[in-house]
Amino acid sequence: MKMLDPLAEARRGGSLRPCAGRLPWTLRWTLGSLCVLTLLNSAGLLLLLIQSRELGEQVAQAESRLEEIAQSSVVEFMTEMSRGQEEIQEELYQYSRNKRSQELRQEQVLEQLELEEKLAEQSGMGIREDLPKDLHREADHEQKKIQEHPDLRPSQNHQRTQLHDGMMMMMTYSMVPVKVLLDICNSTKGVCLTGPPGPPGLPGVDGMPGYNGTDGIPGLPGEPGTPGKRGKKGPPGEKGDQGEPGEKGDPGPPGEKGEPSNDVIVEGPPGPAGPPGAPGPMGPPGLPGPPGPPRSGRNRSHRAHLHTDQTTEGHTGFLQTVPNDDQGPGNKVKASKNECIIKSVQNPSNLAKMTTTYGAWMKDTAVKDDEKIWVAEHFSGRIVKAYQSIAALQNSSSQSIDVRKFFQGCSHLVHNGYIYFHIAGTFNIARLNLQTNRLHTLAIENALYHNLSYLLNNSKTYFKVAADESGLWLIFASSIDENIVVAQLDEKTFSITTYINTSYPRSKAGNAFIACGVLYVTDTKDTRVTYAFDLLKQKPVNVSFDLWSPSGVLAMLSYNPTDRHLYVWDGGYVKSYEVHFLSDERAR
Repeated sequence: MKMLDPLAEARRGGSLRPCAGRLPWTLRWTLGSLCVLTLLNSAGLLLLLIQSRELGEQVAQAESRLEEIAQSSVVEFMTEMSRGQEEIQEELYQYSRNKRSQELRQEQVLEQLELEEKLAEQSGMGIREDLPKDLHREADHEQKKIQEHPDLRPSQNHQRTQLHDGMMMMMTYSMVPVKVLLDICNSTKGVCLTGPPGPPGLPGVDGMPGYNGTDGIPGLPGEPGTPGKRGKKGPPGEKGDQGEPGEKGDPGPPGEKGEPSNDVIVEGPPGPAGPPGAPGPMGPPGLPGPPGPPRSGRNRSHRAHLHTDQTTEGHTGFLQTVPNDDQGPGNKVKASKNECIIKSVQNPSNLAKMTTTYGAWMKDTAVKDDEKIWVAEHFSGRIVKAYQSIAALQNSSSQSIDVRKFFQGCSHLVHNGYIYFHIAGTFNIARLNLQTNRLHTLAIENALYHNLSYLLNNSKTYFKVAADESGLWLIFASSIDENIVVAQLDEKTFSITTYINTSYPRSKAGNAFIACGVLYVTDTKDTRVTYAFDLLKQKPVNVSFDLWSPSGVLAMLSYNPTDRHLYVWDGGYVKSYEVHFLSDERAR
């Protein structure tokens, strides 16, 4: 018995319980619902099959009943027609016999009356007494009726009319189908067939027009006709309701590479200036600087006066303005032996091929013989790549540095472990410590910083940070007169100590750099230095020399005082040039 019922044995032993417990209640509920739905569907299908079978039987019974009714009605109709035909024939035969006998009797009476009239006329005797009394009575009666109503005189036509009237009853009021009537006549051997058609009669008078009939079923559409001539333009219609948005289309083909954006606005416009803060504590005295060159008394008083004006007036404007008197032979400045004026730029050297048209190539201008390189690609972004050497640049082995703010332009600077750059969309200069990643900002008011009002249009630059043997400098364009302004920076406090207005319009400048305290400005094509300004003496210098023919966009032009080389980013290539000063030749 155990061998025959292993399932029951397994249930009693509890071996099926773990398997049953593996099914979750949701799966059980789903399977139960599917079973119930399957049973309901099966029951409904069975009910529909039964109903369709019953309806088929009823339709078959109705069709057989209709056939029986049709056959019985035809038989009854034919029977009634044949029976009615026999009765009509008998009645017609009896009527014709009665009619004939009556006519014969009337004719006899009339002949006797005529005979009596003739005899009376001839003999004048009353022959009428010899006739029977009933004949005399009928004759007198007929005589009176004829005398009173002459139209009732019997005639042969009148007798025929009465006979035909009796025969027309059947022909006029019969409502029998023609085919059935012909079959009946042929079966009874009657003469019912019509003769040949007669000649057509005259056309009748036109009848009244009938009522309009209902519209018929529309016909099939015809073939399209040839397009007609274009009509005149109609007046504009009213503006319709806005339609529903369509489905998203497929992406189009990639467009051509466009010019990069000229401005990167990552912050809103600056807010109103806040109240001045309390002065900070005085810092420790710095180390004494190297002795400067001897100056006349006039220059020393002029520098002091400039500094006094700047500190008293604040940042409401640039009060110190130097006239642009570099034109004319009488305004030439004679160079002394100690003057540091560039004579020429020679011996170009290709350093690297870059992937972008715009960018900045930087070396620490405060550290000599340092091979580390910083590269900022494009004229806007947040990432600066650091390379340990030229070989690392060629191997693309770099470290990415997030400068925490978007930079603008191609005139950044790395000096003494800090990177200086212009914060895009603002009039702020940022200084980021490359070791601690600490950021400081410096506001430069009354400076052009947006709306494409570039200081250096060729490199999309509003502010240029430069370093030379005299320290740090900031070059920008004044928002008051749009002339080039140079500010000297204090590296320790990250503040401006002096503003110098060169009175040279920014619109004439292609690029600029500072070397040995002198500002050099190129023409708009970057092929020649056309203007120089001595920042220490604060006056123009009559200097001009050729540079080179740029192979593309001259994005960067920076001087490094540690090796006295000029570095350029020209058409995607980074090059270096040796700078030769007048003092170098005199020293020889």
